[in-house]
Amino acid sequence: MHGIEKRLLVKRYLEEGVSKSATARAAGISRRTVYNWIRDGELDRDPDDLTVQYGPRPPRPTLLDPYKEMIDGRLSDFPQLSAARLFREVREAGYPGGYGQVKRYVRKVRSEIRKVNAPD
Repeated sequence: MHGIEKRLLVKRYLEEGVSKSATARAAGISRRTVYNWIRDGELDRDPDDLTVQYGPRPPRPTLLDPYKEMIDGRLSDFPQLSAARLFREVREAGYPGGYGQVKRYVRKVRSEIRKVNAPD
């Protein structure tokens, strides 16, 4: 991550007519970064207006999504079912993915069930 100081330095060099390659070398960044900043308008933004917006990323769809309801139902009826058994069942239902994803999901569901059932 490059700070605002480098952006201001790059902007100053470019305004003075220094080539993009020489500017990148002087600032210690790649030429691609200079081109990206120009393209995205990063050099024209007000330095005080650089608000950082971090947060959790939205969940990505997985191959397991259509089968999660089935797994949840089976675990609510039979909480001791193994992830391997559930994997075989969703595989028979048409799940094209691997065992690891099923195992991680079963572990997550079980930990949520434990939290709900934990005494206060």
